[in-house]
Amino acid sequence: MASITIKSLPPKLHEGLKEAARRNHRSLQGEIIACLERHVERLPRRKAELLAEAAALREGLSRFDHGLVEEYKRAGRT
Repeated sequence: MASITIKSLPPKLHEGLKEAARRNHRSLQGEIIACLERHVERLPRRKAELLAEAAALREGLSRFDHGLVEEYKRAGRT
């Protein structure tokens, strides 16, 4: 697993991270990792990944029967 060293961390940020770690019942390291994970998850995904996800969702949807819709429309008008 990779390691990282953060130099010159502002004291206010350090205290904020320690407080968040305490509230979330995590170590300081665990809190920093959780913050980084949340940030990375929010980064825009690549277009190809989004298109693949959209295609998979589309595939999972039931097929739309336009004829049945027209039949329901006609039945509602009588």
